[in-house]
Amino acid sequence: MAAGAVMAGAVPAKAEWDRPWRNEDLALVIDAYEFNPINWKELTSNKRIAAFINKASDGLAPSWTCRGLSGDEEKLCKNRWWKYSVTQELYMTRREMAKTLGLKWGAYHLGRPGNPREQADHFVDFAKPEPDELIALDIEDNDPTQWMSLAEAEEFARQIKIRLDRYPVLYTNGSTAAYIAQNRETYPLLSRMQLWYARYRDDLTGVFPEGHWDKYALWQFSSMHNCNKRSCPYRVPGAKDDIDVNVAAVDVEGLRKAWPFNGLVEPETVPDAGALIAEVGAKTKDAVAEAATEVASLVKPKEAEAGEVEPTVPGTLAAAYGPATHAPVDPLKLLTETALQEQRAKATHPPVLSALTQGAKTEPTPPADRHPVPGSFAAQVIATIGQLREEMKAVRAILNDVDALPGEALATTPQSPAKAEVLRSRILEMMKAAEAAVQDAPAEKPVGSPSAEERAELQKPRGGWTLLSSYTPGERRVARAFHATR
Repeated sequence: MAAGAVMAGAVPAKAEWDRPWRNEDLALVIDAYEFNPINWKELTSNKRIAAFINKASDGLAPSWTCRGLSGDEEKLCKNRWWKYSVTQELYMTRREMAKTLGLKWGAYHLGRPGNPREQADHFVDFAKPEPDELIALDIEDNDPTQWMSLAEAEEFARQIKIRLDRYPVLYTNGSTAAYIAQNRETYPLLSRMQLWYARYRDDLTGVFPEGHWDKYALWQFSSMHNCNKRSCPYRVPGAKDDIDVNVAAVDVEGLRKAWPFNGLVEPETVPDAGALIAEVGAKTKDAVAEAATEVASLVKPKEAEAGEVEPTVPGTLAAAYGPATHAPVDPLKLLTETALQEQRAKATHPPVLSALTQGAKTEPTPPADRHPVPGSFAAQVIATIGQLREEMKAVRAILNDVDALPGEALATTPQSPAKAEVLRSRILEMMKAAEAAVQDAPAEKPVGSPSAEERAELQKPRGGWTLLSSYTPGERRVARAFHATR
């Protein structure tokens, strides 16, 4: 096959997916190896053909001497050296011919296993590329036993950058391109090299790795694999059916301007903390507002129903969240930081938010694709806020559940304000004791040992509380941050 170059960022036009070579306005590029015969006059009669890419080097150069060898080994050594010399002479001749006829020129290196830096040096020394010539690395498949591995390909590209002060473009097949796009964190350089895509089918809809490489600049659509005497996607004048043919995403003039496709694909923009919070958008703001309403209902239920929410009770974790209109800190920023802390905990310990109750300690459902994609963190923030809202509803249920109160204090009617105040005082007392434990200070009013009835009630999944003193060190830092920003 061949090797080579291009990508969405360098090409302003939108790529076509279904048989774009039928579009007479799009440029074509020929790539060849040493055994492809070329009739240059006939080939250049097709004005859509704007460039020619030729195979340059293959792995490492043969041994420079056959001294010490004899018999068949000596003959084989001499044959390799003869073939190498003829190949290099043919390459130089074709380059001069193509440029004389007005074609853009490019060269590719066929990557073999091992010695990626030495192979890069060999490619540069063999092709002697000029600044206006395309250079490409050919990785036929993601099989390190036959071809250069992806990790070696990154080393190859870095050495090319050292030698020529630019990176090569990447020629590879569909499955390898998709693998690189899916593992762009592992291959940060390969995933940004401009793409020359090899796929022998009529339509790339749903197949091309969009989302990373949004479009091709060269698509190798025809070769010996799908072109014969009976059928062929495109027949090139002056060449046999086994010649490789590529379509560009632009016309001839656009291809000349984009050539030799220097530069890397711009990485996805990762917003800073402020920009990330801003991007969360209306859905997150609404979720925060709902969470704040639940907190307000917990602290002052009557005032909340009447729309007259007062500041939250001092000395409780609820004060860190607010009601939104009275909180001295931005609740969205606090929740964002909390979500970050929980994400880094890797599920080793219960998350801060869900530790407020004895319910199931579950993280928000992670996105199906764990690779960084725009908006994935915002979705996690929204999920975390939703989780908090559900926990606040559970707390409200406790306040309204008179059966949870022990002793004779529960003898009056279920809706008695006095009973709700008793339970509210009990909860606030427990939270003050927990915060004192987090701060390594004695509580003002220690919580007494619960009665048998209280212990039984606290063991119920819907009603129990987890003291903050049981938090891990990381969770304690978050709780202290709440206390400091209150």
